[in-house]
Amino acid sequence: MSGLEILDVPVPDIQDPKQMLIKMHAAGFATGDANIIAGKMKTLVGDNFKFPLRAGITGSGTVVKVGKGVTAFKPGDAVYGMAFSRPLKFNPHPGYASEYAIGREDLFLLKPAALSFEAAAAAFGATVTAYQSLELGLRLLREQGVQDGLEGKTVFVPGALSATGNIGVQMLKHVYGAGRVISTVSTAKMPLVRDRLPPGTVDELIDYQKTPRLADVVTPGSVDFTYGTQWTLEYIKVMEKRRGVIVSIAALFPAQLFREVLGDILPFWFLWVASLAQLYYRWRLRGTSIKMGIVSGNPGVREDVERVGEILATGKIQPVMTVVEMEDIEAVREAADKVQKIKGGIGGLVIKIA
Repeated sequence: MSGLEILDVPVPDIQDPKQMLIKMHAAGFATGDANIIAGKMKTLVGDNFKFPLRAGITGSGTVVKVGKGVTAFKPGDAVYGMAFSRPLKFNPHPGYASEYAIGREDLFLLKPAALSFEAAAAAFGATVTAYQSLELGLRLLREQGVQDGLEGKTVFVPGALSATGNIGVQMLKHVYGAGRVISTVSTAKMPLVRDRLPPGTVDELIDYQKTPRLADVVTPGSVDFTYGTQWTLEYIKVMEKRRGVIVSIAALFPAQLFREVLGDILPFWFLWVASLAQLYYRWRLRGTSIKMGIVSGNPGVREDVERVGEILATGKIQPVMTVVEMEDIEAVREAADKVQKIKGGIGGLVIKIA
């Protein structure tokens, strides 16, 4: 991420009655941001992204000015949320226009007193994704004949200190009442889990560098639900084969869903790979009755965003994060490089602005 720079730009003015001007204090920086900046998305979206790019789509700050049509906020309010519109020429399928609000609006809520500006920036996107994933998991469990939800169940989440994994283990334990939470970290991060996560969050912690085969330490058939935050499918070997459920945020969507959400911007070969991936997932699940769902996280569903706001306001989720000052551009570059490589970082990366 050596090309990251800080640019001075004019303060924007309100152009629409429903807009508001926010002085941002903290911004989240995710893997997607890093991959776009690094040019890894160019083969998929061509010239739709043009430099200079705005980095960070989740954040928190203070309302400075509101348009005449804004009634939920006033100057001085502390807010957090996601400005997920992108300078992309999206052509969403009409049937998804109301559900996928990409490029149509930004979503902000009043910041809970339980969270700092930095914590709010780190928590929002990952918590929306976790909430939608776990709600899908509950529906799939009911289809499997499991009516009592996740309470008392054994669950697995790889990456206890990753940006998505740390939110996942906390949601499962402290919001959904999972009975036993199993997770993994690297050798260097093993002693950090106790300090970074709320007490009692992870019941069994595995050093994946010393134990590359999950089935060597987790009894096969003992895991009822997996929140898949990483590309590996190694956890299938420890899943309950008749009624187990997997919800992954690291798997490829079916090609048809890519088309419906993103229109015609994706090349045919990528859609072919996405279709092939679905066959691979079914092959990996052969001989079992495990149900698998795939979620990317959709902040366009207002009801989900509001529910996440209620959860975060309880203080039950305390995001693990790495905070760097924006003025220290070398520190920002180094931290962003870890995000892009998905290696070495702790929690979500937050850039402190002011």
